[in-house]
Amino acid sequence: RDSVASRGLGDVYKRQPVLCTGRDRNLADDQLSDKAKYAMDFLESVISQFHKGSYTLTPVKTETGYVIKISGDDAGALIGRKGETMEALSYLTSLAANRFEDSDEKISVDVADYRQKREKDLVAMAKKMAAKVAKSGRSYSFEPMNPYERRIIHATVSEINGVKSESKGEGSQRRVVIYSTTPVSYT
Repeated sequence: RDSVASRGLGDVYKRQPVLCTGRDRNLADDQLSDKAKYAMDFLESVISQFHKGSYTLTPVKTETGYVIKISGDDAGALIGRKGETMEALSYLTSLAANRFEDSDEKISVDVADYRQKREKDLVAMAKKMAAKVAKSGRSYSFEPMNPYERRIIHATVSEINGVKSESKGEGSQRRVVIYSTTPVSYT
């Protein structure tokens, strides 16, 4: 497509088409479900509309469905601030795939192993804050998080004695609060 003058949409019209270097098929096409194939096609078409650079999509079978891993140039743009762009891509891909075929298979997206890195960071942060709450007796409120991240915090805190966690707030402002379960003596 030739470059066209921008119409105020952040130079979307000036960008060159994305170069998909292909799909790294650790699973052969015949091993993928129709839903996973559709999700791969959908994700490829969405990314090609706004991402400049080359990338590779790799479907990975999980216990509950598939994770489509994306690697390539400028992966940070597909991750976004605190994973928001990646979560949006994952949500849209899952929504489209579910409209195509309503099965129990879950489809999610992971860019440059961000989920694994973020999970490790969240577990460490939850342990650190839980220890602080247990020692001081004062509650700690995390920043707002998506449901996936809140589940990681809750699961980590549930394994630690002397503290408990709750989600507070509504919608995008929902956050996890850690409380002490043992009173602190100030004598």
